[in-house]
Amino acid sequence: MGQRGLFVSYTVLVGFIRINFSLMPKTNRVIALLLSRYTSGIDEEFNALWENETFELTSLPEGRISVGEVGLCNKTRSKWGKKCKARFVAKGYSQVPGVYYYETFSPTACITSVRTLMQLAVQKGMVVHHMDVETVYLNAPIDCELYMEQPEGYGRKGPNGKKLVCKLRKSLYGLKQSGRNWNNMLHEHFAQDGFVQSLADPCVCIKTTESGHVVAIVWVDDIIIAASNTDVLKEAKESLMVRFKMKDLGVLSWFLGIQFKCKGDGIEMSQSQYVEKILSKIRMSDCKPKAVPCEPGANKASETNESDLENTNLYHEIVGSLIYLMTCTRPDLCYVVTYLSQHLSKPKSHILGWLSKC
Repeated sequence: MGQRGLFVSYTVLVGFIRINFSLMPKTNRVIALLLSRYTSGIDEEFNALWENETFELTSLPEGRISVGEVGLCNKTRSKWGKKCKARFVAKGYSQVPGVYYYETFSPTACITSVRTLMQLAVQKGMVVHHMDVETVYLNAPIDCELYMEQPEGYGRKGPNGKKLVCKLRKSLYGLKQSGRNWNNMLHEHFAQDGFVQSLADPCVCIKTTESGHVVAIVWVDDIIIAASNTDVLKEAKESLMVRFKMKDLGVLSWFLGIQFKCKGDGIEMSQSQYVEKILSKIRMSDCKPKAVPCEPGANKASETNESDLENTNLYHEIVGSLIYLMTCTRPDLCYVVTYLSQHLSKPKSHILGWLSKC
């Protein structure tokens, strides 16, 4: 590191850091404590690989090629605050089609299905809870013979120091087919448990019994479960927790960056943190709100004497963010976002004025 007394060894290529506290002076231990937050996440992820029997160590067969691996650390935000998550990720870009993978498509729930379920839950008095699948892709079996390099810093040698590789038994983050394998496995479980897939949205599953109704919406590892009563809800949760390692997050409060407030007479959906993030990015956190999300007469404005906008990338990012906001919780922005999208190829400078009114 070029700093005397500070010993840091990188165990993988990106983000994974191990620290030897005994070899560093006190002045550097504050830095080390900040970095050590990543270490627990790394060990937790690697232990999960062993617990799920994700791979077995073996020698690489002749004529076979192993897929590379890289480690990633990421900060995630939820209602519980920021958390450092670690992932061992396969270099899926090196997979050869027809040899190391076949089909890759995996659906996700439509946000319209989420809003529809919220409306239905309010009308029918349903209980809405949220569950999260831990190490989601590690649950699904792999669909082809695939070998991967051992994670750097956690490698083991065979007899006589022979190099070993990981023969995958389960899917892993980064593989092209992992999402599809997990989606197929989860829906097989739902089918065995009596759920029926919706024809309108394949990620919506419905179960009807004498005790009541259950609706599940799947977004990769996040599952919203709405039930007509607590007994049916408990039964559905227990069935999932027996099959997979799950986190019961209780009453729905946070999903896809959307905050939910379940009240007696309704369910409120809000993306206030997402809006604040957009405003902070474009340095408009202190702007004054407008009653109408569009400049009056915007469609009649002349562009003849207006200069081209220099930073078009920023314009594209802002419009993309507004599209997601409009799709999820702000349909009132539909007209102005549609108008702004018509100028993506060559935005003019005066368009920024309309953009700020959103």
